[in-house]
Amino acid sequence: MAIRMPRIVSSKKVPKGYFAVYVGENQKRFVIPVSFLNQTLFQDLLGKSEEEF
Repeated sequence: MAIRMPRIVSSKKVPKGYFAVYVGENQKRFVIPVSFLNQTLFQDLLGKSEEEF
């Protein structure tokens, strides 16, 4: 499931309550709500990505 927020993702600034994550060789930018940090599944995903990269 993806959340599309074109104005937020294309902006250079990160709105309050969000953080930017850059992924892959092309450094694709994703803007993630800070509230996701409390989600167990999101924490697991971050842990797996840390182990791999």
